[in-house]
Amino acid sequence: MYRSIEVTDFHLFNPPENISNSDVMLYKSRKKEALNDLKDYLLVDGNSLDGSEIQKYLFPDDDVDIFLSHSHSDADEAIKLAIALESKGLKVFIDSCVWGNAFDLLKVIDDQYCRNFDDSMYDYNKRNHSTSHAYMMLNTALHKMIDRCEIFLFLGTPNSISVKNGIENQESLKSPWIFSELAFIQHVRRKSSLESTSLAESLESREKMAMDSLEVHYDKPRLDYKIESYVLENLLSGCYSGSKLVLHHLYNRLNSRFG
Repeated sequence: MYRSIEVTDFHLFNPPENISNSDVMLYKSRKKEALNDLKDYLLVDGNSLDGSEIQKYLFPDDDVDIFLSHSHSDADEAIKLAIALESKGLKVFIDSCVWGNAFDLLKVIDDQYCRNFDDSMYDYNKRNHSTSHAYMMLNTALHKMIDRCEIFLFLGTPNSISVKNGIENQESLKSPWIFSELAFIQHVRRKSSLESTSLAESLESREKMAMDSLEVHYDKPRLDYKIESYVLENLLSGCYSGSKLVLHHLYNRLNSRFG
């Protein structure tokens, strides 16, 4: 990962192009084509789960330009943003599409391995064991995807962020998965896939000064930058495409705005 960015008011975002609900449904179905084959990765010897093979199956092998982190309640709006970004030539990864796979995977595992002897209901201890393994496996894979992305983009809305009662302006996160992702980016290695070094060096030198003055909140880790929805709208409405060109425009805007 090279930069992390929070969109502070994503609930106000309007895609510059007309993206219909049918487009969203098509995107969801395209991302979930693999679900019918998950059973093929459950068993090797009749008693074990091949977690490495499931990770390879659910997650793309190549690097991505944008990793979208968002509340499950904002999934449709996040997909609209993904469609708009992909139309500009960017590779986008949406975490909610994988978590949908996780729930389906858990159902398959639980139905086969976690029922009581009389098959009337799930065994509590077996269910906890299967859930912990599946979540740890997928959470680790998500961290690997974050490491391999260019930009981590967190879509802040009232569904994902709240202000703690009695503490002015202290934000907290509602989802443990979002917290895991935001906590991880505090430690991820920083690298850029762009060939140009002058802009990267300019951003890096500016950030070294600004990071010293940032307040650290225990409840919600800070990201490198905070932008409003209109910055995304302006970026997507530009007459250019291709991942490197779009990313250069974004970095130039960050540099001019925060430099």
